[in-house]
Amino acid sequence: MQKSYVWSSVGAMLMLLGMMMTIPAAAGLYYRETEYVAFLLSAGAAVLAGSLLYFFCKPKDKKRKRLHMKDGYAIVTYGWLAAVFLTMIPYLLTGTVHSVTDAFFEAASGFTMTGATVLFDVESQARCVLLWRSMTQWLGGMGILIMFVALLNGQNQGSLQLFRAEGLGAAKQKVHPKTLETAAGLGLIYLFHTAVVVVLYAVCGMGLFDAVNHGLTVISAGGFSTKTAGIGAFDSAAIEWVTIAALILTGINYTLFIHAWHNKSLREFRDSMELRIYMGLLFAASVVVIAMIAPGYDGSWADAVRHGVFQVVSIVTTGGFVLCDVEQWVVPAQLIIILLMLSGACAGSISGGIKIDRHIILLQKSVQEIRRFLHPNLVTRLKSNHQLLDDDVVLSVSTYFYIYVALLVLGVAVLSMCGIELPGALTAAMSCLGGIGPAIGIGSSAVYYGALPEVAKWLLGILMLVGRLEVYAVLVLIHPFHRKMRESERMLSLETMERDGVIEPFVRDYDED
Repeated sequence: MQKSYVWSSVGAMLMLLGMMMTIPAAAGLYYRETEYVAFLLSAGAAVLAGSLLYFFCKPKDKKRKRLHMKDGYAIVTYGWLAAVFLTMIPYLLTGTVHSVTDAFFEAASGFTMTGATVLFDVESQARCVLLWRSMTQWLGGMGILIMFVALLNGQNQGSLQLFRAEGLGAAKQKVHPKTLETAAGLGLIYLFHTAVVVVLYAVCGMGLFDAVNHGLTVISAGGFSTKTAGIGAFDSAAIEWVTIAALILTGINYTLFIHAWHNKSLREFRDSMELRIYMGLLFAASVVVIAMIAPGYDGSWADAVRHGVFQVVSIVTTGGFVLCDVEQWVVPAQLIIILLMLSGACAGSISGGIKIDRHIILLQKSVQEIRRFLHPNLVTRLKSNHQLLDDDVVLSVSTYFYIYVALLVLGVAVLSMCGIELPGALTAAMSCLGGIGPAIGIGSSAVYYGALPEVAKWLLGILMLVGRLEVYAVLVLIHPFHRKMRESERMLSLETMERDGVIEPFVRDYDED
């Protein structure tokens, strides 16, 4: 791992994060809130920490500019951890929360776009704090990634490792080779989507401050709101349908937008099998849920349709918004919602979860094994979007799914030992690992986690980070094999220099017999 590039890149990201903290500080000044001081102090701490990392770790060897996969994993993982811990500072200084545990949970939930919160009365918080909560989700959605890619432009193809480390590049989709142009394209698309949603919210009657905050959190599939009751507090069908449309948009693979932009064609959308399955899943699940819950709405089909579609879309896209009390639905409808927590949207989208493309590959692999059992001599290859899949990709997906389920089981076990009943433990672990937010059976609100034990909050916060970083990015850095690989690479480098005549040959003692 090229530590100098990794830590200097993390330092640059922290400096940018500190600059971002001046925005809620300015909002606090505008609204005459004393909390702006806390954001100025936090901004100073972030800029100072980032400057120290950037200038003291800045690489001296200008020739080594290519980043490898593990470098991308390290930058994303360490950058995310540093951002979360620095975001804890304004929450503590403003008195928004009163413990490090709650500050960690709120910060992790923000940057991972989970939407779970420890704040019971959201409306009582200062506006600058609410704006910062929304900004963390927007930055976590894609803003920081854009910063990374723009920052690392000139690192040859190494910058693209960041896309893979964040799960933003599907195996069958390739982003544009010009990283700065790719970052600009992603940024423009992301900003455009955000601006459109903000305008639509304002047109539908939402106040400007609420519209900006919800535009930031909805387009990032975050789930934070300026109201304790969430989107339902506005009691507007128009606002709810705008939210549904925006969440569906966040679940689409962003590489499709990049390809459509460069090719000036919508063919990529039409030919994407994953996109068709994604839209089909939303439609089918919505129809089934609506049919199940309609009798409980006393013939009000409009409310049943709106609530059913909203919750299905919110769960599949991991948006995390709650419009109604799902626990009041019939049990089969609740079960469908729980199963949808394991779905996720398209690969390369803003949303979290397992992602549909992995489910497609696993299903195809299962069918292939059944056919191979019936016809042992049959030779077949898996395809995705008319392209053959390497065996390594299939193995990687299978391993990912196994690790994901193992982490889920471990989380449920620990939460159960903390005294949480099984339904609450199961849905809370699924929700936080998948970056969804709402859980069934954890308290008075589906997104309120403040009453949970401290151990449970730390565990769920860690699950949020691991799930957001697509599991592999964290495991690669903590697994002992990573350290062994560094030693192996060092020895390989020495042997290469020996072969090329750069150094004298090694003297090896061995028995020729």
